[in-house]
Amino acid sequence: MVHHTSDGSRGVRSLAAALLLLTAGAVAPRSLAAQENQIFMSLVDRTGTPVTDLQRNEVQVIEDGQPREVLRLESIDWPMKLTVLVDNGPAFESALLHIRNGLRGLFETLPAGIEIELLTLSPQPRWIVRPTRDHLALIDGISRVAPDRAAPKFIEGLMEVAERISKDDSNYFPVVLIIGSDGVEGSAYVERDVNQMANRLFQRATTMHVVMVGVGAGRSLSSNQLEVGIQMSNITGGRYENINATSRLATLLPEMGEQIARSHRLQSQQYRITYDASGIPVPRGEGLNRQAQVSASTTRQGLNGVLTFDGHIP
Repeated sequence: MVHHTSDGSRGVRSLAAALLLLTAGAVAPRSLAAQENQIFMSLVDRTGTPVTDLQRNEVQVIEDGQPREVLRLESIDWPMKLTVLVDNGPAFESALLHIRNGLRGLFETLPAGIEIELLTLSPQPRWIVRPTRDHLALIDGISRVAPDRAAPKFIEGLMEVAERISKDDSNYFPVVLIIGSDGVEGSAYVERDVNQMANRLFQRATTMHVVMVGVGAGRSLSSNQLEVGIQMSNITGGRYENINATSRLATLLPEMGEQIARSHRLQSQQYRITYDASGIPVPRGEGLNRQAQVSASTTRQGLNGVLTFDGHIP
């Protein structure tokens, strides 16, 4: 089930088969002018294998208590693109081995076919490995991650990534994993830049995972990169980890790789359901946009699934 609230937050949970029906409920934006709406459904059988042969007549949609005609059922196979950003500033000068081991474990955990890019953040965001599906090239590139004495630009790095994601209008699921610290941060930005970044990431169904490392006593836990990291992971449904020992990176990054791989499996085989959204009256006073209650079900037995409005499954 996916639930969208008026403040734009997003939460997702798996569905269990109930008798002969798999059901999911959600609250979606609804426009008076809309004639068609879309939702996404990811289904797996009892063994966890994605369902790839669902038929339109097996799907039912209800919006605001009214059965809606399913107009189209499309199987989609959109790729995932992963951006990994690494703080290589002074705070990590003594942690290079742990960072490299963690990155190696991360890349070895991820399945083939995911496009990945690797960037460092000091003295400015720059590519170590440009987008590639060659995981061996990524592992080779880890040796080029080197410490720098300049303050890393955590927030500027995220803003650049968000801008690139927003300009790429192809169908894919963006994922960002950023490794930062509570040390000195060198970005130049204003509040509207962060708001724009958040909007860009949310609109493109991005998932952002954040690992923040505490690098010394006396540093403030209210530093800007910490606040932005928490905010972005919450907005995008991603995972936020705050750790104190850099040695934890060697095991944490592969764990996050397993989570990203699971998300890839669920997202890469989905159905986009387009249904007739015309003819439902909008109560007086609710304006041009309102929240619609939507559920979908399939008559096939023994399935588990996730229903979303953008295909995004963190």
